[in-house]
Amino acid sequence: MKSQVLAVALLGAAALLTGQARAGTLETINFDNLGDFVTVTNQYANVVFSAMGTGEVVLTTSQNPPYLGSPPNLICTGVSGGPLDCTHDLILTFSAPVDNLTFDAFGNQTPAPGTFALADVFQNFSATATVTNIPLTVSHTTHCTAPTSDCAADPQSLPYLGITQVVVHESAFEIVNMGTAFDNFSFTVEQTAPPDTPEPSTLFLTGLCGIVWAGHRFLTRKSM
Repeated sequence: MKSQVLAVALLGAAALLTGQARAGTLETINFDNLGDFVTVTNQYANVVFSAMGTGEVVLTTSQNPPYLGSPPNLICTGVSGGPLDCTHDLILTFSAPVDNLTFDAFGNQTPAPGTFALADVFQNFSATATVTNIPLTVSHTTHCTAPTSDCAADPQSLPYLGITQVVVHESAFEIVNMGTAFDNFSFTVEQTAPPDTPEPSTLFLTGLCGIVWAGHRFLTRKSM
């Protein structure tokens, strides 16, 4: 009986370790390895940055400080080489599904806790958005203007699994919002073991379970 309980426990541990191996890799992008007014597209693994609108691209801008992102760069929408407008839709397209996207927004003039943009999330390479009109909100009550000069971030979180594209719709809010910059994108890239290749921990624990089970069978026959 004790052998059977141990075998079940070991199988449970194998399943747990397999789940941990599928957790993925955390990636963070802060644009600080690029120069000023550089067009951001596919410089970073697993994601392509783009903007919606004729001639619009995503550009770096060295405005940290006064904004309190990771110095020196933020990103904004604009035309290649500038100027910036920071009011067009921002698009992130992932080459593999990612989980739990977070990022910081800067420069919002929308009163807290108002919405400065809406986000659509596409999951598992769906051609249509699976979660729509997610409000992105302002969290601090003052702004990056004199005399307060509150240039802190408005942190944002999209706690979804299997994200393959995100569209941040700013254009509908540009009159109130006066433009938004972004920094410090973080997400977990999903990684799964090939279906025919068990993880080493799983093989070890499965083999151990087999030994326990065989020992139990031997002892049972010996006692008969």
